Amino acid sequence: FGACRQLLAYACGAAAGAGALAGTAALLLLGQIDASAWLPLWMRWWMGQALGILLLTPLVLAVRAAWGESGRQTRLAEGALVYALSFIAGQVIFSGWQSSLFSPVANAYWMFFFVTWAGVRLGMAGTVGLLCMIALQALWGTQGGTGFFARDITTTQGFGYGSYMMILSLVGMSLAAYLSELRWQRADLRIAAIAFECQEGLLITDTQGVVLRANQSFLRMSGHTAPEVLGKTSRTLCAHADNAPDPAPAHDDHHLPHQDVQRREWHRRKSGEAYPVWLTITPVTNGNARITHYVLAITDITDFQRQAQQQREMEQKHRDTLVREVHHRIKNNLQGIIGMLRGFGSAHPQLQAPITEVIGQVQSISVIHGLQGQARMDQVRLCELTNAVATSIGGLWQTPVCVDIPEPWLPCRIHQTEAVPVALVLHELILNAVKHGGQQHADVRITLRKGREPDIVQITISNPGHWPQEVMAGHAGLDLVAALMPRSGATLFMEQQNDRAVTRLEFQPPVIQAEQA
Repeated sequence: FGACRQLLAYACGAAAGAGALAGTAALLLLGQIDASAWLPLWMRWWMGQALGILLLTPLVLAVRAAWGESGRQTRLAEGALVYALSFIAGQVIFSGWQSSLFSPVANAYWMFFFVTWAGVRLGMAGTVGLLCMIALQALWGTQGGTGFFARDITTTQGFGYGSYMMILSLVGMSLAAYLSELRWQRADLRIAAIAFECQEGLLITDTQGVVLRANQSFLRMSGHTAPEVLGKTSRTLCAHADNAPDPAPAHDDHHLPHQDVQRREWHRRKSGEAYPVWLTITPVTNGNARITHYVLAITDITDFQRQAQQQREMEQKHRDTLVREVHHRIKNNLQGIIGMLRGFGSAHPQLQAPITEVIGQVQSISVIHGLQGQARMDQVRLCELTNAVATSIGGLWQTPVCVDIPEPWLPCRIHQTEAVPVALVLHELILNAVKHGGQQHADVRITLRKGREPDIVQITISNPGHWPQEVMAGHAGLDLVAALMPRSGATLFMEQQNDRAVTRLEFQPPVIQAEQA
């Protein structure tokens, strides 16, 4: 429709008028016409050029645009009927055919009926073609002095014919252009309606956040019905779920943003179930850059989160497998070192005692890696570690070590950064009990008991004998234990109970943490 206005203003008006002005001015300067005849000649010249541009230019463009257009065959019969009836009417009106029979209806204004019919049903190409046929019929009758414009040449010098065709052409092409644009808009609306009913939940609101439209995807996603949604505010429909795993967003004014907003939120279905969504808010502006509506696109990302969780679990599984393999190889290498130390001790009997202590320390570290190779590296249990270190020392020093763990027992896990120091502390304390009376009397006892809280564990190591006074006073001889003790979450007590020397270790968070029952 805008192209028609430009054609009328620039081509038919300015270009045709300028061409007619140049032609008539040249004839006037050459003396071919009088000054009194210049204005009527210029008007006829301008009207003739304008009418030619108005009819031929749209005809060429419309035929080119309609070439190969779908649905041509279905309109062919109707177009032939319009053209045939219009041709007969043109012969009656403009050529005086059967004038005595059709004289009551031999009026040029009947052609508006056929032009309107063509504009509504045949589009721009059919309408312009029909106008060209009518123009030729009317021009033939005018030149021959017959029909409706029989006296137009002698009375108005063709102005009546030209003005009639200009008005008829403007009406027909304007109507065809308007209806063509209307059909395009309807097609766009159909496409927009189909796109609106997509898999993504969509809400259209006004500037106050009141919902005007909601697609079926949002209704299925939220569990609401259309009457429950329309007229409500987006703040109510997209309220953050109270039982959401994540905290509510810091800003809850998402219905009035001034620019595009994208974020992850937790919403609540009609049933109360919380579900994660990806929210996109887009403001819609008019020609004056003023916000008129908002479009809220809401995507349920429950499946994406489930897939992401499965991916994380798979990655964690591969990581745990790799970590266990690494610890298994470290344990094997440490076992190889222990074998070399034993061979060295056999070759040098005078160094057997210190080498045996070193073997015990390496073996305690090997025990840690053996346990970590069986599970995740942060899941070494304190009870299993104590039992493994005690068994290792008992076998190495040929001394029975009894470990008492009551039933039922809620295990505690050692933090991964403290596993090796705790293992070495246990090794030193149990070895001390073996060397100072335990081996001689074949009696070393270890008990594990819960403290005042379920995540506090007390390990008591006792052996027959008495603590030296210097040890009771300043812990002399336990420098390695003092250096290896965790800075927080671990306490060491030493006391004498009748004829037994007792060492008590107390572990609590953050060194250990109780498992779930």
